[in-house]
Amino acid sequence: MDLPPLSLDQLSAVLSTVPTSADLYNTLSDYEEQACLISAKEVELLSVFYTTFFFSHLLTDQIEEARALTKRMPQPILQTDSIQNCLLLLRAVWQRKHAGIYKILRELPWPNRAQSVVRSYENYFQQKTLNEVSNSYEAIKPAAAATYLGLDPALAQQGDQETIQKFTACGWKWDPETQLLHPNPVITAPPKDNGLQTELSRVMALISH
Repeated sequence: MDLPPLSLDQLSAVLSTVPTSADLYNTLSDYEEQACLISAKEVELLSVFYTTFFFSHLLTDQIEEARALTKRMPQPILQTDSIQNCLLLLRAVWQRKHAGIYKILRELPWPNRAQSVVRSYENYFQQKTLNEVSNSYEAIKPAAAATYLGLDPALAQQGDQETIQKFTACGWKWDPETQLLHPNPVITAPPKDNGLQTELSRVMALISH
């Protein structure tokens, strides 16, 4: 079946209706051929499409493929704020710079039509990191844990009770004598893809900023 013509409204419809990140990636992959034929003058449409397509790669852990996508983006959109932000984010993800990832996602400007997929990736990355840290550390300093999960490391280092409670709500234990957090290992696959529009789980809502 032929795809509806690619447009800003159609991109919004795709984002609001696809059930999973994998479905988003597959749908946008099908649209890439259309994107290649769109006039370079349609900067906004191309920028939003490639921004959304880029995030669909990250949401499905296709980092190498995301790098490849940036190499074939149309030249006229490479200097747009949105695509420049994608390049900064890709570098931070590649280098595992957690604080930089959260800063880019939260503070840099993103197109309004791409906001939902940006927030979806922040939630996905945060929960994935929570699982990784839980399985990698027997004990960790609060400031380090806060940096991994996008919280304020200064507050965590001071033993701020509200911050500590966000970790204990995840099943971690707090030792006030050693001033260390003890993560609770998570026996699970990578975060389950429950769809782009679903809310965070109770625990992840507690540790969100």
